[in-house]
Amino acid sequence: MLVFMTVWGVFFFRVMTEEINDETDDMLEEYSQGIIIKWLSGVHIPSVDNGTNNTYYVRQVSPEYAGSNAWIRYEDARIYIASKSEQEAARIRRQIFMDSDSNHYELTVAVPSFEKEDLIRSILWSMVILYFVLLVSLVLITMIVVKFNMRPFDALLRWYDSYVPGRKNAPVPADTDVIEFKRLAEAAQNAVNRFERQYEQQKQFISNASHELQTPLAVCAGRIEMLLDSPDLTERQAEELVKMHRSIQGLTRLNRTLLLLSKIENGQFPETEDIDMASLFRSGLEMFGEIYASKSIEVRMDETGKCVWKMNPQLASVLVNNLLKNAFIHSADGAEITVRTSPDRFVVSNTGARPLDGSRIFTRFYQENSGKEGSTGLGLALVKTVCDNSGLSVGYEYDGRHNFIVSRFNSVS
Repeated sequence: MLVFMTVWGVFFFRVMTEEINDETDDMLEEYSQGIIIKWLSGVHIPSVDNGTNNTYYVRQVSPEYAGSNAWIRYEDARIYIASKSEQEAARIRRQIFMDSDSNHYELTVAVPSFEKEDLIRSILWSMVILYFVLLVSLVLITMIVVKFNMRPFDALLRWYDSYVPGRKNAPVPADTDVIEFKRLAEAAQNAVNRFERQYEQQKQFISNASHELQTPLAVCAGRIEMLLDSPDLTERQAEELVKMHRSIQGLTRLNRTLLLLSKIENGQFPETEDIDMASLFRSGLEMFGEIYASKSIEVRMDETGKCVWKMNPQLASVLVNNLLKNAFIHSADGAEITVRTSPDRFVVSNTGARPLDGSRIFTRFYQENSGKEGSTGLGLALVKTVCDNSGLSVGYEYDGRHNFIVSRFNSVS
């Protein structure tokens, strides 16, 4: 646009200059003819300055000069205006004529013209103003047109932002006459339908597999316990049976956790009520303190205001117990566990020699140390799922201690 405006400015200046000069030349021609007629008629011409800034001079020239300058000449120059005592830009016309005595004369007629510098300056400022007006107008019009035309696409993006897998969602918006946007909406709807079917199949598989595994695992555990009560067992056989029993217990815990994850993701815990999180933590610390009494772990709890959150009571218990269990399992003997609660967040801290991988600790089956007794690799993944389905945020920080921070309003600090 800037190049176009520059070319347009040069073209406009030349066209305007030619038009002004053409009109001025016509006036000079009429003025010259009138002076020549008066001169040849013997009318006295009193002054070269008639008070209108139109100046003329008549001088006698030689036949040779007249022959070499026989044509009418126009030029731009600056002349002195006696009435104004200043010089001005002028358009000059020179013409040779001859009287009845064959004397040759040159008539020079000058009229004030326009200042080219002033015209260039005016056109330049006009171009600058016009450029910015056009630029702003073009940007505004483009934004309005694009926003208007992209309404179907914006509606589709808003739909994607509000889409939650596994829940009842509104259909993909397709209220448009643009064929491309209609095809995009149809492709999005087909993709979502396929994803929903696969998602539902996956949830059903996990749920069914967990339910189907629960009974045989319980039966196997019961039979192993019966065998352990047998008086004919050797010490070697008893040790092997104990190992098998521990493995089955681990599978049972894993199965229950997967089933719980599936239920949470299916939205089977919709009921909410006011939960005193500090009270849950006090009960949890007392319970796990007894379970892991052999580790001689010191516990401390700091409360700042009431920590009462509105959420499902079962999910609140799962959240608190899994954070505390994770802290007790991964703390060394004689370590310290601290719980700090406030109205908008709580922090569970335990000592640690080195930081964990914050980008992976909330993924399923990730374990920093796979040899920990009682760890399934799903505890923190369960915590993340509970937070996501309860409108909470969970984060991890390391400052010499492992800090797991759960906040309301999706703000972890």
